[in-house]
Amino acid sequence: MRGAASKPAEFAIRAPFPCGVTFRVNCGYGRRAHRRVRYRHSTNDYYAIDLTRVDGDGGFKEPIVAVAPGVVRKAGWARRGWAPYGKLVYIEHDFRDREGQRYQSLYAHLRTVRVRPGQRVAAGTVIGTMGGSSRGRYRRFGPHLHFAMYRGAHRYMGGGQALVPEPLGHYENLRRGKVMEACGRPDRRLVLLETDEGLDLAVGGLDPVDLPRPRRLTPPATLRRLVLPSPTVDPLED
Repeated sequence: MRGAASKPAEFAIRAPFPCGVTFRVNCGYGRRAHRRVRYRHSTNDYYAIDLTRVDGDGGFKEPIVAVAPGVVRKAGWARRGWAPYGKLVYIEHDFRDREGQRYQSLYAHLRTVRVRPGQRVAAGTVIGTMGGSSRGRYRRFGPHLHFAMYRGAHRYMGGGQALVPEPLGHYENLRRGKVMEACGRPDRRLVLLETDEGLDLAVGGLDPVDLPRPRRLTPPATLRRLVLPSPTVDPLED
């Protein structure tokens, strides 16, 4: 989209979850709630994504981590025009591009915040926990992480350009329904099993004839649907 920025290849970012956590995109780019690419007086969130964990209650109260090294610029309840973000952490990263621009990341709707402004964090540092906070309320939404990145934004939020956060770890094409594993490889075949007890996860090898084995599927659950993604098709994407 015009005005958006692409992430430089040399600026590596990881997933905002601890290694081994399986998560998916609940809301992809350009949704009605995620607007603006380049605007001075707003966060430019056209390329923001909403993420949830596959296991448990969407990851409620589970750790969220920094995607790259940097310094925390804001942490805590968002105020005034930023209030819809609820509890948030905003990080200015160490990386500078050839034009001297810095990059920022936003983690919103948190349950708890575990860092403070001015604190230096490494990639993988726990900065808070998953929640659904907004406008001063802890559970205004279901558990999810609103994650966005920017190029050249204000030090204390707002402005700059929307940044396409790809690759996220090794993953690209972050469309709604895409399932990923933090610190995992995109060539690992992540499969969602829909059972009469909800969604379950299985992980298989690279051989397409190697049917993945469930991690946690136990009797008397009945398999209703096996979503088996190919290299060009994401699970749960109709």
